[in-house]
This record gives sequence, structure tokens and C-alpha cells, in this order.
Amino acid sequence: MSLRRSLAAFVRRASSSSSSCVSTAALEEKPQTVLSGTIGFGRLARGARGASTRAALDIESANAPEPPTRIEMERRPTHGLLDAVRWVKANAKSERFVESVELAVHLGVDPKRSDMIVRGAVRLPNGTGKTVRVAAFAEGESAEAARAAGASVVGGAELVDAIKEGGSGAIDFDKAVATPGMMSKLKEVARVLGPRGLMPNPKVGTVTTEIAEAVREQLGGRVEFRAEKNAIVHTMVGKVNFEDEQLVENISAVYRELWALRPKGKGAPNASKYVKKAFLSSTMGRGSARLDVNDLMDVSGATR
Repeated sequence: MSLRRSLAAFVRRASSSSSSCVSTAALEEKPQTVLSGTIGFGRLARGARGASTRAALDIESANAPEPPTRIEMERRPTHGLLDAVRWVKANAKSERFVESVELAVHLGVDPKRSDMIVRGAVRLPNGTGKTVRVAAFAEGESAEAARAAGASVVGGAELVDAIKEGGSGAIDFDKAVATPGMMSKLKEVARVLGPRGLMPNPKVGTVTTEIAEAVREQLGGRVEFRAEKNAIVHTMVGKVNFEDEQLVENISAVYRELWALRPKGKGAPNASKYVKKAFLSSTMGRGSARLDVNDLMDVSGATR
């Protein structure tokens, strides 16, 4: 009762300075009505805002365009190896230079794992079609043997010093081989040679005591490849002016080597999942030809 009386007194004082008058009796009889109306005003406001928002959404949904119709894309057709070679040669469009033919193979390996790194080299039966300048880091008799085998640049510590001082400007060769005794000196220029793929590596046969044979392999069309972080191997397999059979032989040699390097440890992909897709293209060609991996396996003679 004290709360009601206090509230009634407050209303009487407020009504004395206003033109409208509130009945004290009505306030005393139904104070819950005033209180509930005062407390529920925020809810009424929120309800009104919600109703207006729903109305706006209804208008937007009524004016919204119809959802797009899903279109099923046809799967890209696959080609046999010989047909793919002919397609790539026919679609080469550059008239300024002879385009290179490139093979891309998507492998089912995880390159982040050290036991699944696919890296190797192979000598193409019909060469690459490019004029290659080979540098041989060797001294003494090995240097003479490399020079006799056809190396364009031959040198030891003095060649390393020239690259160290001149940087990339001192590099006038496309491939490099070295004897094991030169590797301690080559570490000084690893940051210059490494990013350009010119650092000799014993894993791919460019660091060897048989320096003359290594030079001949580089001059004879030896290509190196490695699975990138997305597990795709890119390598050159010739030029578009090669005969069809020459390109088929080169591609087959690379594919056989890829299968010879298939990881076989724990967690490695089985034979059916090792090669996912393979494509053949030219440098400036109109697209690429997807290869039939089963036909590629049969033509190349690779063993699972």
C-alpha cells in the first residue's frame, strides 16, 4: 500500500503542472496496468521494428531473381598419346619461334613428406631440340675431360669466384655438372645457382667423378623433373617440329622414369592412384590435351 500511495502522490504533483489530469482513484485501483504498459513499451517497439524488417525482407525476396539453373559440364575428353601429340602440334600458334612441347603429370603423392618426393632425370632418346650450354666445375684431368666432351664453360675455384663476384650476370650456361671435390667451393654460390636450377646435385647425377659422361648426357637431351608442392611434374619433352614418333618416344621415356620412382613406403599411393591426370601442351598453344593414362601406360611400356 505504501508503494501505491507514493505513486499516487507523485502523479498528483505531476498533474498539477500539466493540462491533462490522471485520475488518482483509477491509478490506485489499477496500478498494474500503468506499470505493465510502462515496462512493455520497449517490447512493443522491438516488435514493431521486427515487423518492419520482416516486411522489408518479404519485399526483397519478392523482387529477387530466380536462382540460376545448374548446368552439368561435359567431362573433358581424353586422347591417346599419338592423337594428343598430333593435336598439340596442330594447335601451336607461334610464328616467331619453335614452341616446346611440355608434359604435365598430376601425381597422387604428398610432396610435403620426405619419403614421397618424386625427383629424377632422364635422357630423352631424341633430345630436347635446344642448344644447351654446359658448365663443368672441375680441375686438373677432370677439367680436360669435360672440355673434350663438349662443355662450354670449364673452371674450378676461379669460376666459382667469378660467379660469386658477378652474381647472375656471370652465368652464361644452361646446365652445370661438377666433380665431388668442387662441392665445398660451390656452397659459396649456392644462393646464386640454386634458384635457377643450376646447382649440381648428386641425386640427379650432376655431381659425379665421370664428368665427361655427365657433360655428354646434358648435351644429348637430359631433362630433370621434380614434383612441385601441388604434386604436379612439369618437363619438356621436345619441340613441335619433331616427328610424331620422336615425341612419343621422348614422352614414353619420361613416363617410364616416373613410374620407376613411385614411392612404395607406408602411406604411399598404390599403382591405381599414383597417376591422377596427365596433359600435353605447347608453349603458346591453344589449350592442352588430356591424355588417357591407360593408353599412356600401354604405349610407354611402363611397369606398375
